[in-house]
Amino acid sequence: MRAQFRIEPVAITGIGLVCPLGTTREQAWQAVIAGRSGIGDVRRVDVSALSFGIAGEVEDLDPRCCAACGDGLEPDRGSLMVLAAAREAIAQARLVVASFDPYRVGVSLGSCQFRTGLIEQFMQQVDRIGYAAADPMPIIRSRMGAPADSLVQHLGLRGPKYVVSNACAAGGSAIGLAVDALRSGRADVVLAGGVDLLELYSMAGFDGLHAVDSRPCSPYSRSEGITIGEGAAVMVLERARDAESRDVPAIAYVAGYGLSSDAHHATSPDPGGRGAVRAVRVALRQAGLGVDDVDYVNGHGTGTRANDRAEAAAMRALFGDRVAGVPISSTKSQIGHTMGAAGAIGAAVTAQAVRHQMLPPTINVDHAALAELDLDIVPDRGRPATVRTALCNSFAFGGANCTVALTGTPPPARSAPAADRVVVTGVGVLSALGTADAFRAALHAGVSGVRAIRGFATADFRCQVAGEIEDRSHLRCIDPAYVRRLDQIGRLATAVSRMCFEDAGLLTLPVAQRDRAGVIFATAAGPVETMGALRGALVGQGADKVNPRIFPNAVMNAAAGHVCVSLQLRGPTTTLVGGNAAGLQALAYAADLVRQGEADVMLAVSADEITRELHGIYDRLGLLATGAPRPWDVASEGMVLGSGACALAVESLSHARQRGARILGEVLGHAGASDARPVGSVDERGEAWASCLRLALEDAGQDGDGVASVYGEGRGSTAVDRSELNAVAAVCDPGRTRLAALSPYVGHAQATLGPLQVVAALDSVATGRVPDVLGLDRPLVEMGALRSTGPVPPGRAALVSAAATGGTYAAVVVGPMPA
Repeated sequence: MRAQFRIEPVAITGIGLVCPLGTTREQAWQAVIAGRSGIGDVRRVDVSALSFGIAGEVEDLDPRCCAACGDGLEPDRGSLMVLAAAREAIAQARLVVASFDPYRVGVSLGSCQFRTGLIEQFMQQVDRIGYAAADPMPIIRSRMGAPADSLVQHLGLRGPKYVVSNACAAGGSAIGLAVDALRSGRADVVLAGGVDLLELYSMAGFDGLHAVDSRPCSPYSRSEGITIGEGAAVMVLERARDAESRDVPAIAYVAGYGLSSDAHHATSPDPGGRGAVRAVRVALRQAGLGVDDVDYVNGHGTGTRANDRAEAAAMRALFGDRVAGVPISSTKSQIGHTMGAAGAIGAAVTAQAVRHQMLPPTINVDHAALAELDLDIVPDRGRPATVRTALCNSFAFGGANCTVALTGTPPPARSAPAADRVVVTGVGVLSALGTADAFRAALHAGVSGVRAIRGFATADFRCQVAGEIEDRSHLRCIDPAYVRRLDQIGRLATAVSRMCFEDAGLLTLPVAQRDRAGVIFATAAGPVETMGALRGALVGQGADKVNPRIFPNAVMNAAAGHVCVSLQLRGPTTTLVGGNAAGLQALAYAADLVRQGEADVMLAVSADEITRELHGIYDRLGLLATGAPRPWDVASEGMVLGSGACALAVESLSHARQRGARILGEVLGHAGASDARPVGSVDERGEAWASCLRLALEDAGQDGDGVASVYGEGRGSTAVDRSELNAVAAVCDPGRTRLAALSPYVGHAQATLGPLQVVAALDSVATGRVPDVLGLDRPLVEMGALRSTGPVPPGRAALVSAAATGGTYAAVVVGPMPA
C-alpha cells in the first residue's frame, strides 16, 4: 500500500456530549466534577419484569437538531443524540465543513446494539398481519449504522465511514480507527465517537446474568453490579499541525491507542488483567511515553466484581509500587454503563480532565471498602491535579480491550517503522459452494450454489431461493467441548478462521508470538439467530426469563471473541459492522495494522447467516428476486441472500518470508467513501463509488489501465447496478477490464461477499481465470465496453468493491506475489 503512515499527535478540537448528566458538554462536565448522579428511575423502557428499575437515562433531547437530515424518515433516538453531539463539537472546533474536500472528512462511530425496540415493533406487526403487510420503516431506522448515516447526510460528507461494534470497547476503538485514518492520510478530519441507547433486550440480558446492581453502581468498592446507561459523544479529530494552521486550540491530544484480546472467555475478563496491560502498553508506545508518565486513568470501572478486580490487577501490574500514586476513577458511577458509547464518553471526560486539570470522581463509593484498596480512587467530587498524560480504558465482552492515551501537549511526531509490504498467506471459505477448493472449482465450472431454501419455510415470501451453507463438515474444525457454546455465526467464524490458519501454516505459530496476532471481524447483520431467540424469550416468556447462556452471543463481536479463544490470538481485535462493505473494511484495517507494525499476523474474518426473519425482512423491503440474481442485466429484479464466512490471513512480507510461508498475493491498497444521500436512494451516476475506486487505485500506486479484473457488487438491483457500472467505467479502461460478480454463485453473502471475491480475485491475479457472470444475457447499456467473458493476463492487479445501505463504499486492490 502506498499510504504514508506517520506517528503524530492528533488534536481533539471539539467535543459534543449527550448523557444522563446533561445534553451539552459544559452541562455534563460541571455535573461530573460536582459529583452529581444522572442515575434514576427508568421512564422510557418498561422494566417492571426486571430486578432493577434504575438506569442512566437521557432527558431533554432536542429533536430539532435533526431537522436538516433530509432523509424523509423520523430520526431514531440514536441519530438525535449523535447529531446533537456533533453539532456541539463542530461549533467548538470552529469547523466549516463546506471548506473541506468532502471526501477528506470521515466518520467513525462505535455502537453495541441495533435499535432492537424498533425491530420488535416490526416483528409485532409480522406476528399480527404477516410480512407482506408489515410497515418496514422501523427496520430501516433500526440499523446500527443509522446514526453514522444520519451524520453523513446531515453534513454532506463523503469520506470514509466506519461503524465499530466490539461491545463496550466500541467507542474507544472508533476513536483509534479515526486516528489511523488521519495518520495514514486517508482523511483530514474525522468525527469520532459512540452512541448507545437503553434497550430492553440488553437490559434483560444483563439482568439474566445477574450483573446489574439494584442500586446505583459502586465501581472499585462495593462492586455488586453495573448500572446501565445511554448517551453519545462525538469529537472532532484532526492532525495537530492542521489544527494549528487553522488557529484552533486543542482541548487535548490523542497520542496513541492500543487494542488487544484476552483470548480467555466469552464474558469474564482475564482475572490477571494481562490483556488490559497489553492494550495500555501499546497506547503508551504509540505515544512515545512510559508508565511513569501517566498522571490519571479513567477506568473501565463497571461495578462488577470480576471486572473491577481484573482492572485493579492490571493497574498493579502496570504501575507496581507506584500504583497508589496514580489516580483512577469511573464515570460510569455517575451516568451508568453506556455500552458502545462508554469509551467515547470516557475519552471526552478524560480530555476535559486534561484541559481543566481536574480529576473526575467515582461516586457511590463504599469508603470502608475503599480504605482497604492500594489504589487511589478519586471519591465523591472532582479534585485539582496536574494531568499531563491520561489513559481511558474500555474492556468488553469477548475479551476485547482498548486504551486511548491523551496528553495536554502534543508529543513530537516521528516516523513509523519502515513500512513493510502486506501479503495474503492463507484463506478459509465457507459458502453455498463449499469450502475453499470446492468454491474455486465451482467458480471455474460456472456452477451456482443458489437454490431452493431448505433451512426454513418460505411459503409467505416472494423469494424462495438463497445461497445456503448446507454442508456441516466445518463443525469438525471446532473442539467438540467448545462448539456447544457457539451460536450459528460463532460456529461459522471459528471454523473458517481455523481453516485459514491451517491454510497459512500458522497453527504452529509459537504461543509467545500470538500477542502479535489478532482478528478484525466483520458482519452485516450479526447474530440474527441469537437475537431471534432472545426476542422469542422476551415475547413468549417475559423479560425476566432471558437465558443467560444465550445473551453473551448477542453482541456483534462475540464471534471475534470465540475466534481469539479458539486460536489463542491476543493481538489487536475489533469488529466492524458497516453493512455489506464491512468485510472489505476489515481486510483493509487488518492490512493497515500489519503495515504499521502493530501486528505480525492478522486475520480478517467475516461471517453472516440467513434466518427466516432476516430473509423475510429483505423480502418485505422488496429487495429480493423471485429467481436467480442477474447482475447488470436488463431483466434483473433484485438480489438473493447468501450465508457465508471467509477468513484471510495477512502478514508482513518479512514475517511471511522468515517462516517460509506460501504467499497468495499482496494487498496493494484500499479506500473508503460515503454517499451523502437518503437511505434507499441511489446515485445512478456512481460519483461517490467511482471516487472510492479511484482512491483505492491511487493508494495502490495503480491506475485503471493496470487493473485486469473488477469484482463488483453485482446485486441484480437495477439502480445499484447502474451506479456500479458507471463508477467502474469512470476509473478503468473498459476495453481491457473484465467484470466479475459472485452473487449469482453464492448469493449476496452480505459482509462476506467482498472477502469471498478477494479470494477469487487472488486466483485471477495468479492464473488469469475470471468466473463468468451468470445470468448476464442482456447487459444494461451502462456496461458499454466492459467485458464479462474471457481470460485476463495473469500478474495484473484486481480491484474488489462493495457498497452498503446508507451509501458506504469500500474497495481493495490486490496484486501478484511480490518478486
